[in-house]
Amino acid sequence: MPQEIWFDKYRIIKLLGQGGTAEVYLAEHIKLNSLRAIKHISKHHPLYKLQLKEAHILKDLKHPCIPIVYDIEEDEDGSYIIEQYLEGITLKEYVSERNHLSEDIIIHFAIQLCNLIRFLHSVNRPVLYLDLKPENIIVTDRTIKLIDFGSAMFRDEADKNAEYYGTRGYAAPELYNNVIIDERCDVYGIGMLMYYMITGKALSSVGEKTEHIDFSNCCSKKLKRIISRCLRYDPTQRYASVSRLEHHLSAIINKKPCLKHGPSVEIGIAGAQSRIGTTHMSIRLGSYFIRQNIECIIIENNNSRCLRRIRDRYYGLHNEEGIITVSGIPMVDAKDGLMTDLSQYNVVIRDYGCLNKTNRELFLQSGVKILILGAKDWELGFSEEALELVSEYKDIIFLFNFVDGKQYREIIKSMSFGNCLRIPYEPDPFAVSKDKNSQEFFRELALLCNE
Repeated sequence: MPQEIWFDKYRIIKLLGQGGTAEVYLAEHIKLNSLRAIKHISKHHPLYKLQLKEAHILKDLKHPCIPIVYDIEEDEDGSYIIEQYLEGITLKEYVSERNHLSEDIIIHFAIQLCNLIRFLHSVNRPVLYLDLKPENIIVTDRTIKLIDFGSAMFRDEADKNAEYYGTRGYAAPELYNNVIIDERCDVYGIGMLMYYMITGKALSSVGEKTEHIDFSNCCSKKLKRIISRCLRYDPTQRYASVSRLEHHLSAIINKKPCLKHGPSVEIGIAGAQSRIGTTHMSIRLGSYFIRQNIECIIIENNNSRCLRRIRDRYYGLHNEEGIITVSGIPMVDAKDGLMTDLSQYNVVIRDYGCLNKTNRELFLQSGVKILILGAKDWELGFSEEALELVSEYKDIIFLFNFVDGKQYREIIKSMSFGNCLRIPYEPDPFAVSKDKNSQEFFRELALLCNE
């Protein structure tokens, strides 16, 4: 039986796949003798216009692991998107053939996915993919490639009135709750793909329940913790970006404490108001780094004189050239700090106290900028003033103090910034953090400081 020839150019070889809205065929470009994937979308389908958007999204994306759109053809029946054919097998087939993937392979694939999705999120007109599932991932020689952008949309078109068509079981739950979506939907999708690679369970059945990853015995606690955070129902509790997710995955592979062998990092900490906890946070963060065997010093860049009061209250403190050491943490005031050789420290934490117009420029010169905000009714005015002082800067880490989980979730809805964390309560800044929330908070904060 002779093979069909479409548009006098393409010899149809076989049907590659068929979904609810389109069929995809493998074809050969006759003159160029090269393979193409042709996606046929029927004009009679109610989602015709939505599916055609795939071509408009792909035409401006240039990435070796994303198919190129060569052309669009039309006839009375429908439209035909002519794409680059990416050879390999689907992730579903890859997992099925092997039954079990090693943790190294899973992390290797997940980091590649983060790289791909980060590319989509960072182009001039950011794209949300929204339909990460094993059938849409092609594996070629341990390289991940992304196909089928039928559910993708531009970030600026994702609003409450948009309709989303991600695959149930893999897509983030907010796609079906009539809320505004963002990059954290794709964070959820990557988490679900990691879950799939670990368990081998297909989750496409409607109403199928997902067993918590903690019950799996096939991966480390660190990877479970990462996956669990990706799959939080509330988007504000997930990683704010795939960059942060990728950073955590890379830390498992490196198996080294963050910042330990890198160049000196200067961290500036300021608060929206007095007594919001800048000194308390400086000591807690310094204590965390010291316990990770990371050389750290705290410099008091404010007029609180807390360091002087510590020196006067405690006897027998090691004091060398103005540097006192409390619970293993070196501390010095700004004046003596000018005479101190800071090159021996991996981390320098500067406590700026209350942020104001006087210390604003010094604070903003910090390699890592941390701003502590309050959220109670009488604190909101101070927080708004502080945010106005740093409004031009997008690399600031915002920490919220003295709020519970419910309050934090409400606050975060009004924040347009990605780097937000809630400070877990601990009355003793020198104490070893033993509860899970505190440990996770400092791991996340340390990784943010190293980005």
